[in-house]
Amino acid sequence: MRRFLPIGPILAVLLVSIPTSGSAQETDPPYDLRRARLAAEVGNAPVVVPGEYLIRAGGRGRQDADFYYLTGVHSPYAVLVMYPRTEADGTTSVRDVLFLPEPFEFAGAQYPMDDPRFRHAAWNRTIERLSPGPEAEARTGVDETYPLVELSERLPQLTSGADVVYFASDGSTLYAPPGFGQPRTYRQQLQEGLTRVLPRTRVADVTPLVRKMRLVKDEYEIARLRRAAQISATGLTAAMEAIRPGMTELEVAGVMEAVWKGEGAPKASFSPIVASGEAAVSLYTLRSEAYNPLARVMQDGEMVFIDYGAAEVDMYASDLCRTYPVSGRFTPEQRRIYEIVLEAQEAAIATVRPDISMRDVVRAAAQVFLEHGLDDLEDLSIRPVEEAWGLMPSPTYWIHQDGGLTDYSGARGSGVRDVGHHIGLRATDSRDYSVPLEPGMVFTVEPKIYVPELGLAIMIEDMILVTEAGAENLSASAPRSVEEIERIMAR
Repeated sequence: MRRFLPIGPILAVLLVSIPTSGSAQETDPPYDLRRARLAAEVGNAPVVVPGEYLIRAGGRGRQDADFYYLTGVHSPYAVLVMYPRTEADGTTSVRDVLFLPEPFEFAGAQYPMDDPRFRHAAWNRTIERLSPGPEAEARTGVDETYPLVELSERLPQLTSGADVVYFASDGSTLYAPPGFGQPRTYRQQLQEGLTRVLPRTRVADVTPLVRKMRLVKDEYEIARLRRAAQISATGLTAAMEAIRPGMTELEVAGVMEAVWKGEGAPKASFSPIVASGEAAVSLYTLRSEAYNPLARVMQDGEMVFIDYGAAEVDMYASDLCRTYPVSGRFTPEQRRIYEIVLEAQEAAIATVRPDISMRDVVRAAAQVFLEHGLDDLEDLSIRPVEEAWGLMPSPTYWIHQDGGLTDYSGARGSGVRDVGHHIGLRATDSRDYSVPLEPGMVFTVEPKIYVPELGLAIMIEDMILVTEAGAENLSASAPRSVEEIERIMAR
């Protein structure tokens, strides 16, 4: 959509009111306003944001979150280009362009005989994919659309005269055995191609700017996150009512997924995480290496750890966790540890308000663990490592050592665990807590304790919206107290 500068009035329009409680009124997705804000952030320099590959993904893929945030487009291998243009009156406008596949591009290529005309047969017609033309421009609000095959030809024209082009880079790394070279992702290959197409133009990374924008949700996003959290909470309650000794973890996941689909949530935000007894003490990133990590039969006297409140609504994720007694009643020791985790979570949530650091939220949970004398249980100077409790957040690190936020990565197995993560178009939208909390941020609060000698893992996780007044628990409808859990499971 064409936007004329100066940009001050645009930024004023972009200020979004954040509801303090209750449900937000339905609003149209503000993709054009997000693009306008990004253009202002980069001083109206050209921007290139590719979508995800998604060619014949069979429904298993998901659109790139940054691309979707700016466009709302699901089509495979689409590319957004934003570029400045000087008008006849001397003003500058920013134009939005989508490069899209042609209608039968990437078609199934399953022909009854070797005749290319079958590419246009009925069974190769796309359902919701956008193609270049006026219809796509009307549906997306962009100014221009072109065939994807013209990207390399048109980019030098669209970015002519620019000293810098911003590209949504991919900072991820892939592994290959020594001597085989560094593997590249799809997006990294595109960036290399961009430097060849624009050899005299500096390429800068726009990803940090987009990710920073995504930290604060608008009304449209909050409505979907609230709905996703509500559906997940309903699924967790249904699972709690169904759990019995002799069930498998897979059956528990199936109960929840049936609820989600009945409520209109077509996908899960991530793979199932349901773990009972001693299996719950192993981190999911390790358990998920198995073909069926949910095969275990749950036993009387065990707890089941359900980090699978994962219903997704319009691409927006949820991430909730509850830990239930398989028999329906907590043992005294299970109850004691559970209520410490619940106390830590409530202390952390009570700390949430605008302008405070996430470090304060983390320390509030760690302080509860410290007050219950748990810090000695993670002290490797007095306990063997195989017997150490997993306290997250760690009172030793956060309180005794006065530690700070680190670059935590479950995938790399590095960093110090804090108490949650931002959530939005991805379950783990970000772990960037370098800026103070502000209204519109949504993140999880999820303290946990691992007790190896008891074969016990307990976590309680909720989605918290920062409001002008403090915090709103978007998933509060999923019971957390021992009394309510036992009452419901006794039915």
